[in-house]
Amino acid sequence: MDAISKMSLIELSRHFAYLQNSELCWQRLEHLVLQQCKENFVQARNTVQDVDAMSVWWQTCFELLSAHQIQICHVNYQEEYIELFNRGPAIVDLHGWRLCAGDQGQSLVFPRRTLLYPRETLTIATSECDSTPSFASARPIWNNRGDSATLLDVSWAEICCWKYGVAAHCEVAISQVHYDRAQHDEYVEIANLGSAWVDLSGWSISGDKSQQFEFPSGAVLRPQGMVRVYTSLCNPQTGGFSFNSPQALWSREGGETCLLDYQGQLVSKFRW
Repeated sequence: MDAISKMSLIELSRHFAYLQNSELCWQRLEHLVLQQCKENFVQARNTVQDVDAMSVWWQTCFELLSAHQIQICHVNYQEEYIELFNRGPAIVDLHGWRLCAGDQGQSLVFPRRTLLYPRETLTIATSECDSTPSFASARPIWNNRGDSATLLDVSWAEICCWKYGVAAHCEVAISQVHYDRAQHDEYVEIANLGSAWVDLSGWSISGDKSQQFEFPSGAVLRPQGMVRVYTSLCNPQTGGFSFNSPQALWSREGGETCLLDYQGQLVSKFRW
């Protein structure tokens, strides 16, 4: 499967949960997979006399699966390491995959037999390490103010991107403040407008009347996703975040709320 086909499938999967017309999404997904299977079958038949159609189908679907199930799950800029997680059912060989760190050109190409087993995490350190892959750098590579990490497969298709701090500012915005508690509990909605996972650890929401909420360590915002911080409720389907306030926080007459990163830098402001 070429890089363009993989990126099309990955991009489609990112939007899958948020498309209102799920039937159209299934049709697009089926079309992309079937088209790639046919191309792979023709290529295989031109090189091998005995071609098993089911094997070609399985291999094509597996290439899609491997892209979906490997993701960057954490970047620790203080202790200088990054973690990859295999959330799927298959063992994935990362040989030839590339991990790019920040904007200074640091990168790591995974060596042979770098296998990531289902539901396991792989830690990549900055400094040289005998037991696990590393960037083998004597200097820190992760910026404390913010940075990004990008994982590419052997065909240079982008599999996953992770951002934190100032590097994520352009990806995130306050998209809505629901202040009418008579219809539903109040909430502030935070949207990810980009294609990267965003680490919200230590980020905060503040209001013009001393309202304050801080996201806990490990809070993330998925690509093209959103989370809501309710006034009193806790809804796991939208992140499970709440001010835990019995009183209304947002005025119907108007107000202002701000989203700040873990260093207190302004990310987004919303007025109504």
